[in-house]
Amino acid sequence: MSSASTARDRFARWLDADDDGDALRIYRRVFAAIWVAYDVVDLVWGMTERSRIWFPHERSADLVALQAVLVVSGAMLALGRFVWISGMVAALARGAEAFGYFALNDFFFASAVYLILAHSDGGPWGRGRRPRWVRDTLLAQLAWIYVATGILKLNPDWLDGGQLFVRSQYLWNGQNWPYPAVVEKALSSVAVDARLAQAGAVSEIVLGAVLFARRPYWLAAALVLGIHGFGALVTNVWFFSASMAAGVLIL
Repeated sequence: MSSASTARDRFARWLDADDDGDALRIYRRVFAAIWVAYDVVDLVWGMTERSRIWFPHERSADLVALQAVLVVSGAMLALGRFVWISGMVAALARGAEAFGYFALNDFFFASAVYLILAHSDGGPWGRGRRPRWVRDTLLAQLAWIYVATGILKLNPDWLDGGQLFVRSQYLWNGQNWPYPAVVEKALSSVAVDARLAQAGAVSEIVLGAVLFARRPYWLAAALVLGIHGFGALVTNVWFFSASMAAGVLIL
């Protein structure tokens, strides 16, 4: 048997294999619930609307309708109802939001995850299955994100702490972000920001490697909680942080 046919056979077996655990179903519900919460807040407060056009203006009816579709499809996915169609609709709607209204990396990420999760119940022709390839693909995606972003941060603009300094000072001075005094003092030091930035880049690369290796779990858990706990509290990145942490901890 040739190596090509052996590879095809292995690939076919991988596609047909089922995941024994319940992690995929749990992650699907948690991920969808996180983004439903985001979309409800976004719909009520109009964050994407304000980010798209800063000056006062009438709300876009098309964007409101798109956000309503995201709430409904996400809720259905979280409830485990009509998983394939709900996931596909959510993926298309989130992609339309990213391409048509606000090109936020978080939106592109969520659209890709929705597209994969649409197949987490077996797809349109195999309802009730938990395909292994879905979980493997999600983990590979997470690993790649951490490795790629960590490597991209290995440049002077990030490593010297300037970007972290500007972001934290904007939140502190412009948005009255409630940093504890000791945290505010630390982040006001570019030298401290540089050390934190360097630690963040290295941590992301290490976490990506751990995810590719699938072990050890304790190290992955510690790194993801540290990375995204810091990211959420210090740089005000909440929903993306929760999505990534949930993927690592559950999958």
